[in-house]
Amino acid sequence: MFGFSRKAAIAAAVLAVGATSVTTRAADSKYSFAAGVDFSSHYVSFGTDVWGGGANFSPFSAKSTAFAHGTLTCAFTPELSGFINVWTDLNDNVDSGIGGPLQEVDLNTGLNYTWNKFTFGATYAYWQFGGGAEKAIELSASYNDADTLIKGFAFNPSFLAHYRYDVTGDLNEKDACVLQVGISPSFTFLSDTEYPVTLSIPAAFGYFTDAYAGGDGAGIGYADIGVTASVPLAFIPKEYGSWTASANLTFYNTPSNDQPANPRENFLVSTLSIGMAF
Repeated sequence: MFGFSRKAAIAAAVLAVGATSVTTRAADSKYSFAAGVDFSSHYVSFGTDVWGGGANFSPFSAKSTAFAHGTLTCAFTPELSGFINVWTDLNDNVDSGIGGPLQEVDLNTGLNYTWNKFTFGATYAYWQFGGGAEKAIELSASYNDADTLIKGFAFNPSFLAHYRYDVTGDLNEKDACVLQVGISPSFTFLSDTEYPVTLSIPAAFGYFTDAYAGGDGAGIGYADIGVTASVPLAFIPKEYGSWTASANLTFYNTPSNDQPANPRENFLVSTLSIGMAF
């Protein structure tokens, strides 16, 4: 996983683009690489407040964490691409079973196919953490509706199905599925300058077909809405890649019957990020 949360990270991996990076590619190369580091007040995985951040707000608070991630993408054809992503969770909230501050190492790999304004993705996820490993398959679809309703505006609707089909080791988890729908409207200001500001308002709704997070069973797992502001770091020479800095604030609603381990049903997550791509 990578990005602001497990949920956001998987969606980003399916799109083969880091949540904090803008992927660019030289005209004569079919490969691109994006990497980033995120400092977040919470680690949220499909609505689950993993480290129990609760009311903590600062990305450097006692229960905060940092995510380091990288994605290598290969464009096989103009329509078909493949990617490999590595995502890590770094903190000292508990003693690591892997070593040092490394709490989790995830591998995500898959394919994306673009047809007209639609993009379809398939991802295999292998997540190692907590003395065990979790395996999942994901299917996704997104639609680029830019300029459809209003010039320069898009809702960017998306759908994600995440199926956890195998758990090994000491993890207290069962096979389960998450269905997520979302939108991510975006606007760009100061577009005629070296430092345009992009403002996006992502929102998502997740439904558990089973007791994904140890709750009562099928039901609403989470709903969230946020705002992200990002700006390119144009002062960095282009030969060192395209760099972007961003800040995110997201509100989560996580019903206690489906997220019983969360300290609070409602909480805010703040994240500061820096990413690069070439």
